[in-house]
Amino acid sequence: MDRPLVLFFGRNPAMMAIVDLQLKAAGIHAQGFMDEHELLSAIEAGRTKMLVIGGGVEEEARQRLKAHCQMLGVLVLEHHGGPQHLPGNIAHVLG
Repeated sequence: MDRPLVLFFGRNPAMMAIVDLQLKAAGIHAQGFMDEHELLSAIEAGRTKMLVIGGGVEEEARQRLKAHCQMLGVLVLEHHGGPQHLPGNIAHVLG
């Protein structure tokens, strides 16, 4: 199975499930994480084009993830607008 091109990170299990469904319905190959170490391992494995960071992620983790993604050339989208807008926002950024 190919690695997802989009990874998403959040803290709320219910919201993560909704985001997963929204992205699948939009045909976006994505994988969600709630554990920062598992997420970093997935990013290190390669092929990730974008990381979406949810609004509930604390600032310290957000800054660590953004710095790591910048070092690896992975786009970061900090999303606060509700899961219904996420597929469009991802498509816009990936162009």
